[in-house]
Amino acid sequence: MSALTTLFKKLEESMTAATFAEAGEFETARQFLKSNKNAHKRVLLGTDKPEIEPRTISYALHLCQRLGGGLEIFHMLRMAENETNPGLSQEEKPLAALNAALEPKGVVYQPVSGPGCLADEVLRHAGGRRDILCVVFDTLEPEGTTCRKAKENMIARLQALHCPVVMYAGAART
Repeated sequence: MSALTTLFKKLEESMTAATFAEAGEFETARQFLKSNKNAHKRVLLGTDKPEIEPRTISYALHLCQRLGGGLEIFHMLRMAENETNPGLSQEEKPLAALNAALEPKGVVYQPVSGPGCLADEVLRHAGGRRDILCVVFDTLEPEGTTCRKAKENMIARLQALHCPVVMYAGAART
């Protein structure tokens, strides 16, 4: 597409947005102005629970639809103290099934194994990236003062990068 064609396309979208805004359809006008603005950006869902609740994934997918970006799941799996191999051998089948279910939806699923805190690992993973729209946590519950400080540090550093942090607890089970 030539530069002139791109310019005319942007001008047409702007004029269409102005028409909708004049008619009082502000949300539609906003959609025209920000089309594909966040197409290459991602919402990062971080969790350290053994199983990810479908409600949490659904919430993150709806957030992606509203923001116009994709979803990336960062799943921190706890490594047993006696286990020295950082591989994911024991949990490979359920993780492969989850990945197979999420892949057609365009979701990037990254299981990570280690003894550290989720907050440290998410910060290491997303700290320098500019394609993260926001970070969603599935009820991050720190284990002790070390993880609590890591969580506070991570939230402060992500907010300094203008990356909002959302804690999602979901609905209580009855």
